[in-house]
Amino acid sequence: MAVEYQTEAILLAARDWGAADRMVTLFSREYGIVTAMAYGARQPRSRLSGGLQPFSHLNLSMAAGGKGLDTIRQCELQSSYRQIREDLTRLAYANFIVELTTGLWPERQAEPAVFDTLLSVFHLLAARNPRIAALAGSWHLLVFAGFQPEYARCVRCGHDLALPACFSYPDGGGVCKTCSPAGVPTFAQSDKDFLDKLLTMDLSQPGQFAVNAKILASAEQLLYGFVKYQLERPLKSLDFIRRINNL
Repeated sequence: MAVEYQTEAILLAARDWGAADRMVTLFSREYGIVTAMAYGARQPRSRLSGGLQPFSHLNLSMAAGGKGLDTIRQCELQSSYRQIREDLTRLAYANFIVELTTGLWPERQAEPAVFDTLLSVFHLLAARNPRIAALAGSWHLLVFAGFQPEYARCVRCGHDLALPACFSYPDGGGVCKTCSPAGVPTFAQSDKDFLDKLLTMDLSQPGQFAVNAKILASAEQLLYGFVKYQLERPLKSLDFIRRINNL
């Protein structure tokens, strides 16, 4: 007999399976990333059909799958965040957050603090500037995963970092002009100040602030280069973001 359990989760991704089912990827507060089946979820009268949408915050009744996938038995919707699904820009940055999250954590690794961070990030993506929400959320997720950028000192020689300097993705932080390898991006005082703000931001109460387009674009370049190196692969969601920004 299958063991049933309750969990609070965010639905990261969903895809159709067979004629009437849906396979979903969840980030559960209690169990981390879980892949599960929602049998019959695509049938018109299914009690699961309305709630199992990407980025939704859910309370779920699940059945453990033993050697197979777990099964969703019941679904209670807490927040749908439909604003994300209905706006291409918000959708693009939400997909980036999802791809980053699934790249940083293996399945079945409980991370309650990461769950709370994701919940705050999706709330911000639905209500605020999605570019800034994604930047702040991404850096917080990277720090939780152990990828804290170092830029108070040169990561090569250890001396205090005098700005402007450079930022080395392989070294994980700022490098002074003397130690800087060829081809690395610059790291100016404005970059440091904005990164400080992103890393120390309270995602549940971020407050109001403004940032100019040049600093924002530089911060995105820094983040995307850092993520690509740490995950050792490009993210498909970045192509989506670039296409949206070029429209």
